[in-house]
Amino acid sequence: MTTPLQTVALQIFGVSTGFITAGGIIALSYSTVPIFLEHPNEISLRHLNALFSSGSHIFPQLATAASTAFSVLAYNTPASSSLRNQYILAAAGTIGIAPFTILVMKPTNMTLKEIGEQGEEGIKKSGGEQRVQELLRRFGRLNAIRGGILAMGAAIGLKAALSS
Repeated sequence: MTTPLQTVALQIFGVSTGFITAGGIIALSYSTVPIFLEHPNEISLRHLNALFSSGSHIFPQLATAASTAFSVLAYNTPASSSLRNQYILAAAGTIGIAPFTILVMKPTNMTLKEIGEQGEEGIKKSGGEQRVQELLRRFGRLNAIRGGILAMGAAIGLKAALSS
C-alpha cells in the first residue's frame, strides 16, 4: 500500500513523464522530419538511422516508467473505485507505443533503415528519391500518432489523479 505522499509522487511522475515523452516523440514528427525532407535523402537517412538508434534508448524506457507508475497506482486503488480502471487505461496508453511501434511502424522504419544503410544504391533500389520522401512522410505521420497514443494515456492518468 502506498502512502498519500507516495501516491502523489507516482501521479506527478506518471503524468509528467507521459506528457514529456509524448511531446518529445511528437516534436520529432513536426520538427525533425520536415528538415529531413529538405535535405538530400542519403544524408537524411543517415541522420534518421542515428535518430532511430538514440530514440530506442530513451522513449521506450520513459514510456515504461510512466506505465509502471500508473500500474502501481491502479494496484493500490480499491477494485471498487472507478479510478482503478482509469489508472489501468493510463498504464495501457503509455505503454501502448510498444505494440504500435512493432506492429504498425516497424515495416516503414526497417525499410528506411535498410535504404539508409545501402546509401545511394539503396535509394535507387527502393524506387528513387520520391519513394524515400513518401516513406519519410509516412514515418512522420505514424510517429505523431504514436506520440498521441502516449499523450492519451498521460491525459487519462491526469484525469484520474485530479479526480482522486
